Amino acid sequence: MALIELQEINKTFGTKDKKVNVLENLNFHVEEGEMVAITGKSGAGKTTLLNIIAAIDYPDSGKYLFDGEEVVIKNTAQGIKFRKDRIGLIVQHFALINDFKVYDNVELGLWETDIKGAKRKERVMEVLESLGIAELKDKYPNVLSGGEKQRVAIGRAIVNNHRLLLADEPTGSLDSDTEKGILEILKDLNRKGMTIVMVTHDADVANTCDRNVVLDKH
Repeated sequence: MALIELQEINKTFGTKDKKVNVLENLNFHVEEGEMVAITGKSGAGKTTLLNIIAAIDYPDSGKYLFDGEEVVIKNTAQGIKFRKDRIGLIVQHFALINDFKVYDNVELGLWETDIKGAKRKERVMEVLESLGIAELKDKYPNVLSGGEKQRVAIGRAIVNNHRLLLADEPTGSLDSDTEKGILEILKDLNRKGMTIVMVTHDADVANTCDRNVVLDKH
C-alpha cells in the first residue's frame, strides 16, 4: 500500500477573473520506504504539491490518502495537528529561530508531544549526535555555517521520528561539498526506513533518489 496517494488533485491560485491552474488532475503516489524527488521548472507546482502533502495548503478538488486513510483538512489547526502526528518537514532557508540555541531549535520538533523531561532531552541529544552537531548544542544559528544550519533543520524535522520526511530544496543554498554531506544524511535516514519526498531543482540531487517525478508547467 502506498504511504501517500493523491488522486485527481486540482489547485488554482488567483481571483475569479485571473486564475492560474498550478496542479491539474494530478495523480501522485509514494510507497513506504521510497526516496522520491519532485522536479520541474519554476512555477510547475513543486512546492504547492509538497505543501498539500504537508497539509499546509489544501487542494480545490481531488482526494489525498495517507496510509490508506483519506486526509480531510479544513483549517490551519487541523493541518498543524496532522503534521505534528505524522510528518517531519524541512523548509527552505532553514527557518531556525535565531534567539534559540541549536538544542532548543531541535527540541521545537517535540512541541506539544507526550515526550517530556529526561526522555525529551535524551531524544534531542540522540539526534544531535547522529547528525554530528552535538558540540554545537549551545550555539546560536547566527554563528553556524550553512551546512550546520541545515543539519539543525533536519534534526528538528526528524526528532519526532515520523515515517515521512518532506524537504523543500534541502541543498539549494549549499556548496557542492556540503550538499554531499546533507544528501548522505538523507540517504542514511532513508536506509533506516524513513520515507522521504524532496523538491529540488538539481538534477544530480534528483538522480540520487529512487524515483524522480517531473512536473510540467501548464
